[in-house]
Amino acid sequence: MALRIFPEDEQVLDLLADMSGQVTEAVRFLSELLGSPDTAPSTLEGLRACETRSTDLYFAVMTTVRSTFVIPVPRQDVYVLGHWLNKAAEELLAVAEAHVANGLSRPPSFATDQLGVIVRMSELTTRAMRNLSSLEGLDDYWYEMLRLGKQAERINQMHMAHLLENHKPIQVMRRQGVVDRFLAAARALGQVSTEVGRIVVAES
Repeated sequence: MALRIFPEDEQVLDLLADMSGQVTEAVRFLSELLGSPDTAPSTLEGLRACETRSTDLYFAVMTTVRSTFVIPVPRQDVYVLGHWLNKAAEELLAVAEAHVANGLSRPPSFATDQLGVIVRMSELTTRAMRNLSSLEGLDDYWYEMLRLGKQAERINQMHMAHLLENHKPIQVMRRQGVVDRFLAAARALGQVSTEVGRIVVAES
């Protein structure tokens, strides 16, 4: 990493880690909503609060970037990382809203599998955000996120195959929006790791 004369303010990394933490919290609410439809109103509000909090944190990230003299990573990279973290939270909220709006029943186990992948990705990302200043362990993070991203793609394919085999076309259309949003959330987190990989290469 290039030598820096001035001390770095790592507050921005804490904010990015908090954004990733909101994704983890959103997964918790979504798991509850999918498993217990009767709790949908309260859990949906919890998810909306997570998404709002993520957006507020993103605003705080950008404010910090503009007002801090020296930060651990380039400012444009911070913007991209924040964008994809916020996108992940937005997509998880969209899963819940589509599920409720279409009056869907409890989804098959593929949804639970996908949530498991996403929460693992968000937990790894939270730790990675805090390590951006030192780059410690980020190679392993990138590799594990690549593996999890491929797993999310496979689960998506099996989920869609299951829907096509077991539901009428109109039901498939209603459920496909949920399935697609699941994958979009995983892909957003995958984009975070892709950006981290680019930062590691640039700073090496």
